[in-house]
Amino acid sequence: MIAALLNVALRVGIWMLLTQDPRTLNVLIGVSMALLLPIENRRALPLRDLVVALGHVLAAIPQAFQQAVQLLACRRPRAGFDRVRGHGRRNELLMFLEVFTITLTPFSICLSLDRSGREYHVHTLTPERRAP
Repeated sequence: MIAALLNVALRVGIWMLLTQDPRTLNVLIGVSMALLLPIENRRALPLRDLVVALGHVLAAIPQAFQQAVQLLACRRPRAGFDRVRGHGRRNELLMFLEVFTITLTPFSICLSLDRSGREYHVHTLTPERRAP
């Protein structure tokens, strides 16, 4: 029961992050969508892993704002590719949160998962400073 409530709360939280609209109607839409979507419980997800993943998402939010300001200040960002190590646990929710954390910042977007399932292929931008 607790896992289902956490699942619904996470879905509503993601809805609120995506819509950025705290009005009552929007919250009701988010709650109704979270309740209508099917909740699967194939394998039990350790609560510690979920809390750690949510902590990474929350830590990425200030970084996203900082990178957005840097993107405005840079002249021409350089594109590149990188590999980001995942946690290795193959739970769909944890994988979604990992990809969400990578893609939340303006300088990176997750492209794919390698064959071993342990690393994400990420397209990155590196800002160049404007000359004074």
